[in-house]
Parts: sequence; C-alpha cells; structure tokens
Amino acid sequence: MVVTTTTATPTRFRWDRLTYASALGYCMLVAGLSVGVVLGELRAEFELNGVVAALHGSTFGVGLLAAGVWGVPVVDRLGRRRALLLSVGAIGLGVTLFCLGPAWPITLFGTALSGGGGALLVMVMPGIISDHHGEHRATAFAAVNGAPGVAGLLFSLLIGAALGAGLSWRPPYLLLTALFMLALAVVAWPVEVPESARQGSFSLAPLAQPTVLRPWLHIVNAVLTEFTVGIWAVTYLHEVGKASSGLAAVVASVFGIMMFTARMMLPRLLVRFGAATIAVSFLTIGTGALIMVFAPGLPAKVLGLTIVGFGGGPLYPLTVDAFYAKAGDDLDSVSMGAYCALASGAAVTIGPLVLGVLADLVGLRWALLVVPVLALLGAITQRPRRTPRSY
Repeated sequence: MVVTTTTATPTRFRWDRLTYASALGYCMLVAGLSVGVVLGELRAEFELNGVVAALHGSTFGVGLLAAGVWGVPVVDRLGRRRALLLSVGAIGLGVTLFCLGPAWPITLFGTALSGGGGALLVMVMPGIISDHHGEHRATAFAAVNGAPGVAGLLFSLLIGAALGAGLSWRPPYLLLTALFMLALAVVAWPVEVPESARQGSFSLAPLAQPTVLRPWLHIVNAVLTEFTVGIWAVTYLHEVGKASSGLAAVVASVFGIMMFTARMMLPRLLVRFGAATIAVSFLTIGTGALIMVFAPGLPAKVLGLTIVGFGGGPLYPLTVDAFYAKAGDDLDSVSMGAYCALASGAAVTIGPLVLGVLADLVGLRWALLVVPVLALLGAITQRPRRTPRSY
C-alpha cells in the first residue's frame, strides 16, 4: 500500500511520514559528514597534514558544487524519489570505504562518494519540504534539520566511547550508518514523494540578479560560519584543548546538541528577536568562537563550543527560508534546491579547507579566529533594516 502525501499547504506545521523520512534522510547526511569526529584519529594514523585532513571534510562541498551546477538534469531525468535513492546509496558506500580504507587516498575517495550523495540529498530535500509544507517551510526546515543534531550526538557518543575504551572507531561508525539506512528504508519506502513541475532548462543566470544573489550569499556566509567549526570541533578540543581522543569526541557532541536545541526553540527565538534573529545568531557564534580561542582550559573551550552550536542552529533554516521567500517567485523548487546546494557547496568547500591551511600556517588555535570575522560580517550584512518612516 502506498502512502500518498499531499502538497497542499496545511493549516499548521505537522509531522507526517514524509517529514519523518526527510529527517531520517538528513540523519544519513550526518553519517557522511561525521568524518570530523574521527579526523584527529585519521591524521595520526595516516600522518595527514592539515590540508589533506581538511579535504576529507571539503569533499561534501565539492559534491554540492557539482550538484548545484549539474544536479538539476539528473533530478529531471531520475525524478526526486530515485535521486534520493541514489544519494542514500552513495552515502552508504562512501562511509563503508571511508571506514575500511587502508590508506588516505581510499578514505578520501570514500568521503567523495558520501559527499556527492549527501550533496544530491541536500539539493533535492529543501524543495520537497517547501512543496509539502508551503508557508510553514521555515518551521519545517528547522524541525527536520534538528534531527541531525540527535544523529550527530549518537555518532559522537558511541565513537567517543569506543575510543575511550581503546577500541576502533570503525565498527560503531559503520553500525550507526547501517541502522539509519535501515530506518530510512522502513519509513520512506511507502511514501510518495511530491514531484516538481519545471519549465525550460536550468540556468545559473538568475544568480546575477541582486534579488537572488544577495540572499544566496547570505546562505554561503551562514554555512561558512557554523559548518567550519563543526568539522574541526573534535580535532580542536583534542589538539588545542588537550582532551583525549575519546573525551574530545564525546564532549564535542555539545555542538550538535545545542544546534538541535536552538532549532527546536526557533519559533520562540523568532518571537523574542524577530527580524534580528539571524544577526543575534551570528553574534552568538562569534562570542563562542572567541571563548574557544582565548579562554584557558578544556571546560571553557567546551563552553565556547556550546555557545557556537546554539548560535549556529537557526542560521541555515532561516537563511534558506529567506532565500525561498525572496527569490522563489521566479524559480521552481528544483532549481531553488540547486542554488541552495551551490551555496552550501561553496561554503563547505572553502571553510574547512581555509581553516586547515591557516592551521598549518599559524596553528589551529589562532586559525579559529576566522570564525568571529565571518560571524561579524554576517551580523552586519544581515541585520534588520529599518523601514523608512512615512509622513
């Protein structure tokens, strides 16, 4: 029996089978992105420098760039449902190669596969959520993107526990990935995914329009600011905070916990801060990053990471929602998803790699100062504008 979902706008945001499947899809994305939890172990095992280590986190960004440029014809040809099947399969295979690879070229190829699969998922999913939830997409984006925080917590805790016990990180990484894939198959298989009608061929030309480019750049800035810290958090707490490998993986889970908490609290944050929520979130990230850099001792650095995670939680759903609201009148949802993938790809490719290069030049501690700079830029450029008073 096929469970058919409707794309009609509900009177309020609701969790249904398609929404749960979307959340589990993002949990699979976490499986592909959790390389940051074991980046320190990988650096030690294969004697990787900062650039090669950062490339493991940047392959997702490269995949996003490819999806943003060439992904729309793939989705047009396959349809959303088969595109999602392809993305999840690529993530599963990529994680397997990453965990079992005996040398860094193979682990890097594995992250390239999982990154490409995750990129296709990121490209397709926002359009599905937007079409399904309509005017409630901001709440839906936040709710669905909150689930990865729980998944990230599980990866951090189980892998950290294994490392703390002197065991390999590979079995728990593979096991959790397999469990999320199984759960997604059970929940999503009977669901009919809404397709999007598109007219004409896909083009990047609209990015030249200020009404599209400006909110697109805001997504880039948001992902640059929060994703860069997330990828390097475990390694930072291990190398700068002097935590053991197992402890670093466990305590770094506060980043995902606080992102999840902030996204679940988003409706209340919007009531409290209104149009200033994005700017406040950026300033919160900047404050947390400064604490991570300058405050002595591991507990203070974990506190800083906690603040960064809470500040980063609202940024992606709010900037994506603003992009759909400002640029959505002239673009179909598949193309919008491609633009969002392109924005995330630019940030995910550049952010961890730049931090890795800076870490090789000045050390990881001082390299993190790039985050407060990005946060200040975001707070200034995305502060609420006063409406001119009419007389």
